[in-house]
Amino acid sequence: MEAKGDEGFEIYFSRGRMNVLKSILEGQIPLSKELAEWVYQCSECGNCTEVCHMSQNPNIVLPTCNWIDHVKVWEALRKDLVEAGFAPLDRHSNLIEYMDNDKIKNPYGEERNKKLEWIEEFPEIKDRGEFMFFGGCTMPLRQVDTLRSMMKILKVAGKEIAMTKEEWCCGSIALRIGDEKSLIDIVKHNITEFEKKGTKTLFTACAGCYRTWKKDYPELLGEELPFEVKHITEILVDLLNNNQIPFKEKEQEEVKVTYHDPCHLGRHMDLYDIPREIISKIPGINLIEMKRTKNNAWCCGAGGGVKSQFPDLALKISEERIKEAIETGAQILTTSCPFCIGNLGDAYEEIDASIKDKIKVVDIIDLIASKL
Repeated sequence: MEAKGDEGFEIYFSRGRMNVLKSILEGQIPLSKELAEWVYQCSECGNCTEVCHMSQNPNIVLPTCNWIDHVKVWEALRKDLVEAGFAPLDRHSNLIEYMDNDKIKNPYGEERNKKLEWIEEFPEIKDRGEFMFFGGCTMPLRQVDTLRSMMKILKVAGKEIAMTKEEWCCGSIALRIGDEKSLIDIVKHNITEFEKKGTKTLFTACAGCYRTWKKDYPELLGEELPFEVKHITEILVDLLNNNQIPFKEKEQEEVKVTYHDPCHLGRHMDLYDIPREIISKIPGINLIEMKRTKNNAWCCGAGGGVKSQFPDLALKISEERIKEAIETGAQILTTSCPFCIGNLGDAYEEIDASIKDKIKVVDIIDLIASKL
């Protein structure tokens, strides 16, 4: 299904993808390994859903929005490919093996205990409580400095948290790949562990974990969770509104910042305004929007398993987003997703040195911590 010249290019856009799906349902195209290679070159960002449901007129509701969710359709096809034995792809298969391994339980292949090492730096973290933090995998294993920044903020705000050392990966990767079988055990284990700890509010700093816990878990189980799920930005905005985060005096020179909407936080969960409200409350910061923002934001390229299986494609997508951020004149590109931070950071390292001097990629947590 490789495109030659302009021929076949449309299959990399929503309409073309849906035509392929129609052909599969009609029996004209069989499931195959070749098909799987094409299917997984999609980050499942959800922008196609926004475009197809958009009439440009608030008084006109298009009928497609009542019966089609492109991301769900795409995940259903991936599930079919897994069940038919044509997926997971090579790298994705490794991720699933890691998550199923009792000594690992994360998609990075790291020893299970390594994910907990950062907690030892903070003896104030309790092992049970009503306000529980779900660490996930990416930040504890790849971005631990941002977790340190989070703890710095929570400490000055007088906010105590608890964690369980028995948490597993949220399972988002398995779901995006289409391996729902692996996910069910993960879901039941995680919910049971947090329920045992007396959780009333679970929060996470990962957009993917947030979407998986808040949206996917209840859908898979067919019932609501026994506790509330929040994203770190929802916690931070409450602290800011209650004047619990003491910032240092405003610097004389204003810093221009632009915000990248993570797909799992924005289009998937409609959480657009809170991160921007946070940025507006940080002294010395001037928020400047990119040309594609909120529900029309350009994806970072890391989602849907693209980063692991097609890293070059993921980087190209991220490079475009960084260039778009530079066009705003901003000095800092910030976001609130470890996958976005990771992929934007990798793309940043690959771009021309002259571009690097114009902008920095910073997690919104680190941005706040730098102003304390």
